[in-house]
Amino acid sequence: MRKKVYCTHCHGEMSVAHSALSSVCPHCNKRLVLENFKIKTYHAVREFATTGDVVVEPRGRLVANVRAANLIVDGEVRGAIVARERVSIHKHGTVKGDIDAPLLAIEAGAMLDGFLRIGGAAPVAIVRKKPAARKRVAAKK
Repeated sequence: MRKKVYCTHCHGEMSVAHSALSSVCPHCNKRLVLENFKIKTYHAVREFATTGDVVVEPRGRLVANVRAANLIVDGEVRGAIVARERVSIHKHGTVKGDIDAPLLAIEAGAMLDGFLRIGGAAPVAIVRKKPAARKRVAAKK
């Protein structure tokens, strides 16, 4: 059984096994993490990218630029967010950073400090064409 995922780097579509935890994108050859994550404590990295979902629990604090399918915030996120499907900020959640997602849900009492880009179509695959082979022409004497 396989599932369809989109690369967090080039947005290319690919099919992977349901039990797979990581893969390599056939379009851009970069490593992809396919897992869902729950952030329960402090976690700081430069970039947090997964094709799955990220849940930041009430005591969780994520300091990173986040790229995921869905992001649910009950704790705190500091960094830019790009979600393929949805960002949900619950009552006690805090987000400090820009958000780019097709859907955004904010409960009363949540805090958001940043710019938004909401709606529109999900990112489409970037098609990279290989350059045409050059022909060598021999000079006539």
